[in-house]
Amino acid sequence: MLVNYEKLRKMRIDKKIPLHEMAQALGLRTPGGYSRIETGENELKAKHLPAIAEKFGVNLNELNDVIFFQAKFEQSSKLLQIDSA
Repeated sequence: MLVNYEKLRKMRIDKKIPLHEMAQALGLRTPGGYSRIETGENELKAKHLPAIAEKFGVNLNELNDVIFFQAKFEQSSKLLQIDSA
Protein backbone atom coordinates (compact mmCIF):
# COMPACT_ATOMS: atom_id res chain seq x y z
CA MET A 1 0.00 0.00 0.00
CA LEU A 2 1.09 3.52 -0.70
CA VAL A 3 1.30 5.94 2.20
CA ASN A 4 0.12 9.52 1.96
CA TYR A 5 3.02 10.99 3.91
CA GLU A 6 1.70 14.54 3.60
CA LYS A 7 -1.49 13.53 5.44
CA LEU A 8 0.57 11.80 8.11
CA ARG A 9 2.57 14.99 8.62
CA LYS A 10 -0.55 17.17 8.56
CA MET A 11 -2.23 15.05 11.24
CA ARG A 12 0.80 15.42 13.52
CA ILE A 13 0.94 19.16 12.99
CA ASP A 14 -2.83 19.56 13.48
CA LYS A 15 -2.54 17.67 16.79
CA LYS A 16 0.45 19.86 17.74
CA ILE A 17 2.66 16.85 18.45
CA PRO A 18 6.39 17.61 18.20
CA LEU A 19 8.70 15.32 16.25
CA HIS A 20 10.54 14.26 19.40
CA GLU A 21 7.28 12.99 20.96
CA MET A 22 6.46 10.93 17.86
CA ALA A 23 9.98 9.54 17.77
CA GLN A 24 9.78 8.56 21.43
CA ALA A 25 6.34 6.92 20.96
CA LEU A 26 7.72 4.81 18.11
CA GLY A 27 10.92 3.90 19.95
CA LEU A 28 13.13 5.84 17.55
CA ARG A 29 16.37 7.35 18.78
CA THR A 30 16.01 10.78 17.20
CA PRO A 31 13.27 13.14 16.00
CA GLY A 32 14.97 13.03 12.61
CA GLY A 33 14.13 9.35 12.37
CA TYR A 34 10.44 10.14 12.56
CA SER A 35 10.82 13.13 10.26
CA ARG A 36 12.33 10.82 7.63
CA ILE A 37 9.23 8.59 7.94
CA GLU A 38 7.00 11.60 7.19
CA THR A 39 9.01 12.41 4.08
CA GLY A 40 9.00 8.82 2.87
CA GLU A 41 12.78 8.58 3.16
CA ASN A 42 12.38 5.88 5.83
CA GLU A 43 9.75 3.17 5.58
CA LEU A 44 6.61 3.40 7.70
CA LYS A 45 6.42 0.01 9.41
CA ALA A 46 3.21 -1.74 10.39
CA LYS A 47 4.48 -2.09 13.96
CA HIS A 48 4.46 1.73 14.25
CA LEU A 49 0.80 2.16 13.31
CA PRO A 50 -0.72 1.42 16.76
CA ALA A 51 1.56 3.98 18.44
CA ILE A 52 0.82 6.59 15.78
CA ALA A 53 -2.94 6.01 16.09
CA GLU A 54 -2.70 6.35 19.86
CA LYS A 55 -0.73 9.60 19.66
CA PHE A 56 -3.25 11.00 17.15
CA GLY A 57 -6.21 9.88 19.25
CA VAL A 58 -7.76 7.76 16.50
CA ASN A 59 -8.30 4.03 16.04
CA LEU A 60 -6.29 2.03 13.51
CA ASN A 61 -9.10 1.96 10.95
CA GLU A 62 -9.40 5.75 11.01
CA LEU A 63 -5.65 6.13 10.65
CA ASN A 64 -5.58 3.67 7.74
CA ASP A 65 -8.41 5.51 5.99
CA VAL A 66 -6.48 8.76 6.22
CA ILE A 67 -2.90 7.80 5.41
CA PHE A 68 -3.25 4.99 2.88
CA PHE A 69 -4.30 5.46 -0.76
CA GLN A 70 -6.93 2.71 -0.65
CA ALA A 71 -9.65 4.40 -2.69
CA LYS A 72 -7.35 5.09 -5.62
CA PHE A 73 -6.40 1.42 -5.83
CA GLU A 74 -10.04 0.38 -5.88
CA GLN A 75 -10.84 2.87 -8.65
CA SER A 76 -7.81 1.79 -10.67
CA SER A 77 -8.71 -1.88 -10.44
CA LYS A 78 -12.26 -1.10 -11.60
CA LEU A 79 -10.88 0.80 -14.57
CA LEU A 80 -8.64 -2.10 -15.45
CA GLN A 81 -11.61 -4.46 -15.40
CA ILE A 82 -13.56 -2.18 -17.73
CA ASP A 83 -10.62 -1.74 -20.10
CA SER A 84 -9.94 -5.46 -20.31
CA ALA A 85 -13.57 -6.35 -21.10
